[in-house]
Amino acid sequence: MHDLFTRIKQAITDDLQEMTDKEKQSSPVSLLNKYLRECEGEVKKAAKLIERQKLLKVEFHKEWKQSEEMAEKRKQQGAIALEAGAEDLAEIALREQAQYEERAERLKQSYEHSVDQLAELEHKYEEMQLKLKDMHVKRLELMGQENMVMMKNKMNKVLKEAEFGAAAENIETIGMSFEREEKNANDEYQISIFDARIQQLAKDMNKEDLAK
Repeated sequence: MHDLFTRIKQAITDDLQEMTDKEKQSSPVSLLNKYLRECEGEVKKAAKLIERQKLLKVEFHKEWKQSEEMAEKRKQQGAIALEAGAEDLAEIALREQAQYEERAERLKQSYEHSVDQLAELEHKYEEMQLKLKDMHVKRLELMGQENMVMMKNKMNKVLKEAEFGAAAENIETIGMSFEREEKNANDEYQISIFDARIQQLAKDMNKEDLAK
């Protein structure tokens, strides 16, 4: 009997837990929590993109300045070659100077473009962070509303006369169950006492017969 009650209790507990889990999954706060986690993931991705863009900006600037230095170097070397009458070397120096100048100009534009992109990304990132903070505030507000609704529903349930009647009926049923168990225990006790007394009488009678 005890095992049966235990299994019934566990089954009811499991059903209630399943219902609670479903309610949590469908509640506005749970849905908002899920959306918040997704947004937090996107914010982290945006932060990584910004760091990557910063590295690109630094790399573009480095390559741009190196190309400018090489263009200036070839310019000076070309002038030395012309002055020395080494026209073939001067021609090579001037050709490479033009190539480095063209490359430097292209890298300069890429650098400036990366600066603009970084500024835009940082602005968007700030907007995302502000939006995320607003959502956290909204989450707290919804949690307060949800708690209030749950509390009111529970209080209304307790205050309903029908619920009091059901609770009283359940208590009465439990009381009757205890009374039955107590009666069964008393009956078994009385039977045991009766058997013991009969057994003792039989022993006493047997002793008297032996004494005769």
